[in-house]
Formats: sequence, structure tokens, C-alpha cells
Amino acid sequence: MAAEKELFMIWRDLSRDDMVHLFRVTSQQDQGQFLASRLGILRQFPGPSNELRRRAMIELFSNLFRFCRKQRMTAEKISTLMSITLSTHQTSCGPPMMTTIQAFDYFKSLLFKHSVERPPFSIAIFTPADIKAIIDYTLNTYFRHFKMYLFAFGENVELQITEEEEKGEGNEQEEEKAKEKLDDVIPLGEEDELNQVAKDEEEAAKKQKEEESDVPKAEVADLSAEDEKQVSRIF
Repeated sequence: MAAEKELFMIWRDLSRDDMVHLFRVTSQQDQGQFLASRLGILRQFPGPSNELRRRAMIELFSNLFRFCRKQRMTAEKISTLMSITLSTHQTSCGPPMMTTIQAFDYFKSLLFKHSVERPPFSIAIFTPADIKAIIDYTLNTYFRHFKMYLFAFGENVELQITEEEEKGEGNEQEEEKAKEKLDDVIPLGEEDELNQVAKDEEEAAKKQKEEESDVPKAEVADLSAEDEKQVSRIF
């Protein structure tokens, strides 16, 4: 039975003794409070700030219990259906939150898992007539107001976006860091002097290059004539 309890929903939240007590309670208010305590509603939604959520959950399962009694379901069926509905609600509200179709498919998969005797994959708790009545009821109650339940019970997920600067040649931050490193290497006041020295060396090299290239045309002509004389002597 312990293995069945882990794999299936039977007696998961409401035990046999719980069902015996629930059948004996005649007041709808007392039934709702008892279901709230056994299904973890009071523990999950404590305090005045959760009063509306708590009342919505109590109403959901109180109405479900009355439906089960009207259908003359056994304690075994009621306990199983209560846990299936609770699991569907908790799973669909996320995170991540489900769509209506996803939640309904999840609900049906749990329901069918308890409608066919095929151990160890499924067990026969509900009859085909039970399945039809349960689906019709759930579609007209819970899933009819599914978006309202998501709005009231869905968990919000905060998305945080961190913007990072791209590193490149023109990045101002990198240029500032490079300038700070240069200031550490070159003492303050000597940078202008170094710049002037570099400028003077550049001008001197440029002047020397101009002097070497500025050869008089007459000298070039003489050199050419002399070369011709040497060539004629050889031949």
C-alpha cells in the first residue's frame, strides 16, 4: 500500500480515517475547514493577507466534496479525486504556469491513470461513468474559471536583464583605462617634453631625407658622361 500511495493519488492527502470523519460532519462550514486543514490549505495560505485565496480554495474543495456525495462516490474515489484536483491546481499555477489546455491534459492523465486496472502503470478507481461525470463537472467549474485561478494563485517570475558594454577599439572605458596606465608610467609634466623630443626627431629625419634627394641635375649629367667614357674604354 505504501508503494501505491507514492505512485498513485489514493489516500495521498485524505486517509481512510479522514474520510470517516468527513462523512460524519454535517455542517458545510466544518467540512470546508476540515478539508482545508487536511489538504494543506491553511498551512499554504496563512494570515489575513491570504484570506481570499484561502476562501477560494475552501470553496473549490467543499463544492467538489458535495459533487462527490451527490454522485454517491466511495471514500476511496473521493480521496483520489481530491488529490488529483489539488495536484492539478498546484502544478498548473507553476512556476512555470500552464495554459488551460496543458492543465486539462495533465488533469485527464491523472484521471485516466486511476481508471484502468493495469498494474503497475494504472489502477481502476473510477468507472467510465465516473470519468464522464468528473470531466463534465470540472470543465464547468474549475476550468471554466481557470484564468481567474491563475491570476489569484499563479507565481510571478521576475526577469532580470543585465546590460554589458561591448569591448572594442572605440570603447571609451577601455581608452580611459589605457590613459590611466600611461599616466602611471610617465610622470606628470614629462609627457609634453617627450612629445617635443619626438617631434624634433621627426623633423630632423624629414630634413635629412630631403637633402639626400636634392641632387643637382648638372652633377647627375656629369656622372652619366663619366660612366659613358668608362664603358667606351672597356670596349
